[in-house]
Amino acid sequence: MSISKSDLKILFSESGGVCAFPKCERRLVQAETPDDDAVLLAHVAHIVAESSDGPRGESPLSLAERNKAGNLLVLCTEHHTIVDGQPNTYGVAVLHQMKLDHQHRIQRLTSPTRPIAPPRHSSETLLSTLLPVTRLPAFVFSAPCDLDDAQDKEVREALKYPENRWEIAPFLIRERTLFAFHSLCDPSNPFRGVVDYAKAESVPSKQFWSTPEGQRRFVTLLNRSLYKYTSRLHVRYDPSHRRYLFFPSEPGKTRSVPYRTGTNKRGRRKVVWRPVTKITGEPKNHWLHLAAALRFQRVAEEQWCLSIRPERHLTVDGETPLASEKIGRRVTRLKAKMYNEPYLSEIHFWRDYLCRGGRKRMTLNYGAQHAMVDWQFLEFTVISPGIPGDSKPFSNQPAEDDLFDLFDELDPDWDASVNPDEDEDDDEEDTE
Repeated sequence: MSISKSDLKILFSESGGVCAFPKCERRLVQAETPDDDAVLLAHVAHIVAESSDGPRGESPLSLAERNKAGNLLVLCTEHHTIVDGQPNTYGVAVLHQMKLDHQHRIQRLTSPTRPIAPPRHSSETLLSTLLPVTRLPAFVFSAPCDLDDAQDKEVREALKYPENRWEIAPFLIRERTLFAFHSLCDPSNPFRGVVDYAKAESVPSKQFWSTPEGQRRFVTLLNRSLYKYTSRLHVRYDPSHRRYLFFPSEPGKTRSVPYRTGTNKRGRRKVVWRPVTKITGEPKNHWLHLAAALRFQRVAEEQWCLSIRPERHLTVDGETPLASEKIGRRVTRLKAKMYNEPYLSEIHFWRDYLCRGGRKRMTLNYGAQHAMVDWQFLEFTVISPGIPGDSKPFSNQPAEDDLFDLFDELDPDWDASVNPDEDEDDDEEDTE
């Protein structure tokens, strides 16, 4: 479908015969000479590409809408090449704003006394990738320890692990002092093999994190809690990249896990698999693993959050990391496909899995103390011009508890069982 004459007239009238790229100001008509006619230097650029395979082409806009003046931009040759060659830098929102700024600039130059109608703005809700921490341990406990900072292994070997598999025991040793969220004053505490409970002390958490060093230690204890909690969910920590990722439960086999979908249905998701070439069906020479950077962060005086940043991990055989020089283009191609909707879906999967399948919170159990992370992302309301076609709803509300949920809450042995033969939801396509 071609661009109509009417849309071309509107487009060139609004452009003023000047390239719309910021600070370019290049005239788009080369004047005639005594020997030759004038030359048109303008390029009509699509904001959302005419084809779904083109730059910024993934959009619900129809073909007719893609060829309307509102989705078109007049650029010089150089800047048309740049915006199409760098679609991640010059995304849909950037080009819409570029078009709007250029129209206002042309209106000011051609009608300086006529008031310019302000752009239409609307209120919309932005979802962050932050889950609020609704409860923290009230105290941090400390006790003298004969071991030094480098002897964490000896402490782990001496630990008296709680019977409840979801009760975790993170610790930190600094200056021959062991710090923990468990009450070290309790004679039956998990660290009784390396500290004397009679010499234990407690400090209110707010006082503990009031100094830079105290805050660093508090964050370390929280992040070590995350490491121990995710290990119960059969998710590994990769210290070289500082992220958490899934590995096969059986060598060379696809792994899928249960979760609750964005529409509150129970489904499964592939978390480790060997992708295939879409055209031939032949398996590729690498495996994909779902991964995420998970961090506890203090965002206000008494407000802490858990941040989630979805990533990918690539291996040769489901275990051995792929050579770094072979990762770049593959990951870049995957990220180029991840616009708002798939990115939010990815974050939703992680929050649901961390909350053990649709629970309304993630609970870190330290015996007499707990930390709790809420299921709902922090939201922000903004006033903006918006992006045409970018209005797909996303639920930020937890599902109502049903009998299965109530049973799961009472079941300390909940596990993400492995069954790759189950139906899988939200599978990921990968093509060369």
